[in-house]
Amino acid sequence: MDLFAETLNHQGTCLETLELTYSQAKLIWRLEASDTPSLSELARRCGVDPSNLAGVVDQLVERKLVATRPATHDKRVRIVRLTGEGVRLRRKLVACLSRNPSIQSLPPDRQRQLLEILREVA
Repeated sequence: MDLFAETLNHQGTCLETLELTYSQAKLIWRLEASDTPSLSELARRCGVDPSNLAGVVDQLVERKLVATRPATHDKRVRIVRLTGEGVRLRRKLVACLSRNPSIQSLPPDRQRQLLEILREVA
């Protein structure tokens, strides 16, 4: 199996284990613990239209992984933040995704080289 297919399988396993859809994981991935973007800003980060992200936010609010509130400057604007439970789940998501078996099979010096290359292109 090639690296791409193995990586997709690994991602799928992580999301299934954490009971997240791809859209939910992408949103959580794009939020830092102390981050409070507007729904529009978060949609931009995720590369989707805000109307498409609103339902995902609502699902995560229902699971108590994110919270929303109106912005102080404009009550029509929704501000999104991770809850304590959301921060814990994000840590688990990052940890799970970082344990990619394809990459971990490389010797430590090759893993460092790959990391350096990825930092250069990111």
